[in-house]
Amino acid sequence: MEHIADIVQHEAASADTIARYRGRVHDEVIELWETYGLGTFGSGFFRVIDPVAYERGIGDVLGRVTGQRISIPFMVTGLADVVTWEPGIGVSAILYRNGSASGVGADLDTLLGMLALDGEDYLSEEFDWDMFPKAVAAHGPLAFDESFTYVPLLSLGGPKQVEHLKPRTTIEAIRTMVEFQGVIEH
Repeated sequence: MEHIADIVQHEAASADTIARYRGRVHDEVIELWETYGLGTFGSGFFRVIDPVAYERGIGDVLGRVTGQRISIPFMVTGLADVVTWEPGIGVSAILYRNGSASGVGADLDTLLGMLALDGEDYLSEEFDWDMFPKAVAAHGPLAFDESFTYVPLLSLGGPKQVEHLKPRTTIEAIRTMVEFQGVIEH
């Protein structure tokens, strides 16, 4: 697995979580949890999360309709996107605010390598992250379990402006977006 230079650990990943997902996610995801635990990186944009809490909170709205229909969340972003491991497919990103999903790579190293290589350009192109650093500058850093969410939602005609981004608990923000927009099928 690629080294993550700017990771800030929030807490260690539990041995129970690692054991529960070993063999269900790519070995790099296990290594991520074992090496870094739960925390933030990518200028605070990515959050390495406990999939148990997210499967409990949003597992029914991940929208997996093709392949094995398995999407295991292992990261979220500061804009309430979910990054999942999908067996047989790889790493995917669900961008609820934009109503889109995309494949990010065959494994975690693809994402980490592109981030190391292209930094903010990669984040902008793949994750539409441009409002995130503006929101941090305007509103301050997020708590570990928070993401910025457009209020009103973009899908409801809300403007894509920094003053309309508000910190919300990530799981609740995703559930609210799904309630109003529907599941992002992929």
